[in-house]
This record gives sequence, C-alpha cells and structure tokens, in this order.
Amino acid sequence: MKIIRNIEVWEKGMDGGFIGHLAIAETISVEFLFSLFRHEQDQPDPEMKLSYMLDAARIALLQPYVGELMDLAKNDYILTAHGQPDY
Repeated sequence: MKIIRNIEVWEKGMDGGFIGHLAIAETISVEFLFSLFRHEQDQPDPEMKLSYMLDAARIALLQPYVGELMDLAKNDYILTAHGQPDY
C-alpha cells in the first residue's frame, strides 16, 4: 500500500466545513514531515500516518511543496495521510 499525504482545507473555526484537498509534492520526505511534528506526538509516528493541524510556521515550511497558496487567515489546514493500493 502506498501512503498518500495531502493537506485538508477547512473553513475557519470549529464549525467550518470541509473545502477540499491540496496535493503535496511527492518529493517531500517523510523524515522532513516527521521533524515538523515529532515533539507534539503522544506516540512516535515516523511514517506520518496521523493528521496534524498546521500553524503559520509549518505552513511556511510546507508551502514550497504545495502548488496553491495557503492562507491561514482564510482557512484552516490539516496535514493528513491515506492509503492507496499499489496494484
């Protein structure tokens, strides 16, 4: 199974609805993603299969790997992953 990582886009706030996904370049390394969140994890997640809220600092670090501009003033963003069969 291949793990696909992307960014969920949500309307601002706790009641905000789901807008869609932003693709992350496949060149981004899992080690880099893990380094962004390793200090916040209750359990180690070295394969980065869980979901993580993005703050302004992390958005700035991830922006070069995302084809669309992320605007934290307009939307909330979550780094997430899902599996895709590789057959």
